[in-house]
Amino acid sequence: MKGPKPLVSLCLGFILTASCLVAGQAAKPANTEASCRSFVQAFYTWYLPKGSRSAGGRSWKDVVRYKSATFSPELFRQLKEDYAASAKNKDEIVGLDFDPILNSQDPCSRYVAEKVTAKGDGYLVEVFGVCEGKKSKTVDITPEVVFKDGQWMFVNFHYGTGKDENLLSILKQLRDDRAKKPGQQESVR
Repeated sequence: MKGPKPLVSLCLGFILTASCLVAGQAAKPANTEASCRSFVQAFYTWYLPKGSRSAGGRSWKDVVRYKSATFSPELFRQLKEDYAASAKNKDEIVGLDFDPILNSQDPCSRYVAEKVTAKGDGYLVEVFGVCEGKKSKTVDITPEVVFKDGQWMFVNFHYGTGKDENLLSILKQLRDDRAKKPGQQESVR
């Protein structure tokens, strides 16, 4: 009995290689919206275990230290850069002067992730603050997340309807301000 012909061998090799590549990639969760919302809610639950930083909660600087994998490499790099610039300038505000995760200086005791909307390769998740037992009537913050390398991660945080009302734009503005001569720096927000 003769072996397979070269074309058949080539096709079988291609199919085997392709199936190995597909099997090695992490697929999006079956219920993407629920999984996405759950990821965002779990993060906010971790972030605010006791309400606010002064009450034992966390700050966005804790994210830089403990939760780097939950942020895209680009967003994490920019947050870390802003954190380092702020640490060097104790007498001036040269970086973020609000909590970019909560879009607040005075956070609520709890936040709830609700509506999920597709945006390009990722999703926007509307997050509402719950202060004194009452849910905000408007969205407090809208994290943007993607599913990559088998996990969800934040790629940006949106604060309003303007094109520059997002964390990446604010971090860029702060970086540009720091590049100016000393004394010309401005705080964003």
